[in-house]
Amino acid sequence: MKPLYKPLGVVTGLLLLLTYLLVQSRSPDLVLRARMHEGLQALMLRDAELTRDVLLARAGVLANYDALTQAGSELRTAIEGLRRHGAAASGDAARDIGPRVDALAHTVQRKLVLVEYFKSDNALLRNSSTYVAHAGQRLGRPLHAGRRAGVADIADVSQAMLRFMQSPDTAAGEAVRGALDRLARAPGLGRDGQLLATHGWLVADVLPKVDDVLREIVGAPVAADAEAVQDVVLRHASRIDARAQTFRLLLYVVAVVLLAYLLYQFVRLRAGARALLRANLDLGREMAERQEAASALRASEERFRAITESANDAIVSADRGGRIVSWNPSAEAIYGYHRDEILGEHVGRLLPAGDRRAHAARFARRVAARAFRRSGQTVELTGRRKDGREFPIEISLSTWTTAHGQYVTAMIRDLTARRALEETARQQELQLIQANKMTALGTLVSGVAHEINNPNQVVLMNAGVLRDAWEDALVVLDGPRPDHVELSLAGLPYAEMRAAIPTLLQEIRDGAGRIERIVGDLKDFARPRPRNARGRFALNEAVQRALRLLAHAIRTRTSRFEVRLAPDMPVVEGDVQQVEQVVVNLVMNALEALPDRDRGVRVSTAVAADEHAAVLEVRDEGIGIPAEHLPRLRDPFFTTKLDSGGTGLGLAISASLVRAHGGRLDFASEPGRGTRASVTLPLAAIEHPAAALGVDARGAGAA
Repeated sequence: MKPLYKPLGVVTGLLLLLTYLLVQSRSPDLVLRARMHEGLQALMLRDAELTRDVLLARAGVLANYDALTQAGSELRTAIEGLRRHGAAASGDAARDIGPRVDALAHTVQRKLVLVEYFKSDNALLRNSSTYVAHAGQRLGRPLHAGRRAGVADIADVSQAMLRFMQSPDTAAGEAVRGALDRLARAPGLGRDGQLLATHGWLVADVLPKVDDVLREIVGAPVAADAEAVQDVVLRHASRIDARAQTFRLLLYVVAVVLLAYLLYQFVRLRAGARALLRANLDLGREMAERQEAASALRASEERFRAITESANDAIVSADRGGRIVSWNPSAEAIYGYHRDEILGEHVGRLLPAGDRRAHAARFARRVAARAFRRSGQTVELTGRRKDGREFPIEISLSTWTTAHGQYVTAMIRDLTARRALEETARQQELQLIQANKMTALGTLVSGVAHEINNPNQVVLMNAGVLRDAWEDALVVLDGPRPDHVELSLAGLPYAEMRAAIPTLLQEIRDGAGRIERIVGDLKDFARPRPRNARGRFALNEAVQRALRLLAHAIRTRTSRFEVRLAPDMPVVEGDVQQVEQVVVNLVMNALEALPDRDRGVRVSTAVAADEHAAVLEVRDEGIGIPAEHLPRLRDPFFTTKLDSGGTGLGLAISASLVRAHGGRLDFASEPGRGTRASVTLPLAAIEHPAAALGVDARGAGAA
């Protein structure tokens, strides 16, 4: 009985200890994390919906504010749920979580208050802006002559208000208020004009406030406060988990001890015999496995050596310290190092000097952790040859382990030739795209020019007919009439209209004539030219045609555009359309370099007698070009305007066109002060003054 009593006492004590540890390893606070997480997720979802609905309301997409009210109610419900869950926690958890939940509730309440402000201000803004839009359209259609004076002011208000609604900055706000002040003082609009101005002022005052409130709503730190609550919950749950984990570990230890005690006697009796039998079997199996492994290793080494020696790619192996242990003939051809001089060196020697230290540290960390995340994947890096030249490589890594340690093998391919072919293909593709674009542009311009020219010819013809009819009517209108009869035309005295109508007719003819010239220039510029379409032409005339095509761009980008064309310019020989293309490219580059409209551009021509050449110069007061970029301006696809859509083809094409004419294209620039582009073209073999060709060489003046 005594030998049985002792084992039973030990087993009973261990079972009681197991029961105690099981009870202590569980806690009701373990479900707090899940409940708080669900509550925080619901709150973040409602907050995101509220922010989304506010943005939709600001954009005018939300029909009413019911969604905002519903989202606010759900946010309050989520906060109350979080407070209940936090209060249900144990003492330490409640003290830690409570203040964080209160801070989150304060932030949510602040955001809801801002939403209420936004709802009222946005409703007022939408009503006033809607009134301004409809009233502007209604008042902008004058019903009698008394309102004609206010139509322009209403148009100014509409344009300024549109810009202000798109970009409500200070300058736009001042412009809107100035336009509204002029509208309020405009005669003939009466109470409608005053009411329109009042609503416009209200929009100008409320819109910045609405945007400020909107930014506060969007920037409300609800997510940060929710994350703070989550952190507190996680810390508390981590402490509970750590304590429970300790008791679970003790529970496991006691269970193992109990099981070990029960099996102790049985294991002790048979352990010796089984251990001896197992040792004998293991020894025989190990000897057989080692023999098979040795045979397989010799065969594998032979195969690896054959593959390595015949591979076209460089195959390099290194140990865990990064020292090269294997180097095949292709590696010698690619890097230039002989096998005897590279074995034992660090693999960082194959990389550029700037990358060696970082690569060595990264290699050591990965080997120590036995984790090559790029193992089996192909990546592109930069290699360094023995002579110091850098070149692109493609590398694939693999790891293998032997009894002597862990090794890394890299298969390396030289990408120099492939990169050159890819770059050539890319440039050819871009050239084809640009050529196709220019072809489509020529077709489009020709069609548009034809459509504009037909009605313009009708205007020209009718203006001539009206002029002849007016001259015939003057014979009757200037004839004798009773003294008490005073003629009027279009509501104006005849004497005033008699002097004004010829001027109006002439302005119609001049405007239509200008349209006809521009259309002709546009058609000539876009029309495909036959090969060897060369002849003598006046450089001043080509410059003037190109500038007429750019008239709108010039007026838009600068208020100081100056043209100085030298009189009596000799003619040059070549393709006039190509020269016009060069002028267009250089002037557009100069305009795009201007930081504001106060900076100027000057186009001038001159004769270089010592070179027997004509010189075209385009000088701008733009941002300038760094000195290191000047030699590359004529290279294809090199551009300093990549962010704004530049292709790098304009100056390259211009340079090739100038070279085809036997001339040269030069650049001089000073950063911050501007750039000068100079085109030098040889004169024709027999000089003819431009005046003899009927060219108006007088070009001084501002465009």
